[in-house]
Amino acid sequence: MPLQLMDICALMDEIGIEREIIDAIDPDAPLLTQGIDSIDFPALAIAVEKKFGVDISDTSAAKLRTLNDFVRFINEKAVT
Repeated sequence: MPLQLMDICALMDEIGIEREIIDAIDPDAPLLTQGIDSIDFPALAIAVEKKFGVDISDTSAAKLRTLNDFVRFINEKAVT
């Protein structure tokens, strides 16, 4: 079953990102413009790597700007 947006939101909640921020996020807008700061973003990337078993290179991380970017990346990695 492909990863869904709600899976990433649940992970964000697990790592301590404020629920108000999670609930207000536009999945197509850059996370860094929506209350996700320079500490939350790498924490999310590390949590994604651990939870979903994907490796996020520095090059890939630079392209992961939105929640939907994360969902697409994880689903593509799951296929390959």
